Amino acid sequence: MEIIAIPSYREGGLNEIVHPKFGRCDSFTFITIDNNEITQVRVIENSAADESHSSGTLAAKIVRNNDAEKLIVSKLGPNASMALNSLNIKTFQAPDRKLLVKDLLELYLKGKVKMIPSEDLIFDKGLE
Repeated sequence: MEIIAIPSYREGGLNEIVHPKFGRCDSFTFITIDNNEITQVRVIENSAADESHSSGTLAAKIVRNNDAEKLIVSKLGPNASMALNSLNIKTFQAPDRKLLVKDLLELYLKGKVKMIPSEDLIFDKGLE
């Protein structure tokens, strides 16, 4: 069994669009998978989205507090990357295009979404 977190827009869920901004997403869709089958889908509002700073760090804590060991995301900020590393959350790179959560999950289940170190997902690497 594994729990995967995916940042999502608005109400979240399998039929929502994947949000490109981890710390500022509206919600997280948590999908429990057992033997390559979806056994549960939960949506948690991202209470960190409106924070003036540290939204990525707080969002990482939301992911961990909901027992997710994996996160599929297209980009991260440097603080979110460090927080995810410290919480031992494995990161997978989502394609940089508009996708529904269910379509991204299907790509993951087919092995088309690769695990990548969170520091390689930082969008402003040159500014550090």
